[in-house]
Amino acid sequence: MSDIVFSSSIEDNLKKALTELLILFLLSEQDRYIGELTTLINQRSNGALAIVFPYSAVYRLQEDGFICELGRRIAPDGRRRQYFAITDTGKAYLDQLLRVYTQFSMGVAGVLESRG
Repeated sequence: MSDIVFSSSIEDNLKKALTELLILFLLSEQDRYIGELTTLINQRSNGALAIVFPYSAVYRLQEDGFICELGRRIAPDGRRRQYFAITDTGKAYLDQLLRVYTQFSMGVAGVLESRG
């Protein structure tokens, strides 16, 4: 019998699937710049999630009309940063994502409960 080797692609796929949800959720709290999003995701997940290259997700969300650019502002670090905000369409999409995520995670938890 061969040993099963954990593949980092499993972790990568899970992160990709949740990136849009996490970005939209953070933008629903307040307008933010990209670097702030990655820092908050890392901090709030206690280091479990690190989105190294969030730009493709941000630009995809923007292209789909879920977020929009607000222009450059001075960030808390004193640098001018490009800020983003969630749109009304993005809020509706976030609500859908949260419903699907909650249903899915509860279903997975139910299956795993039987494991002794």
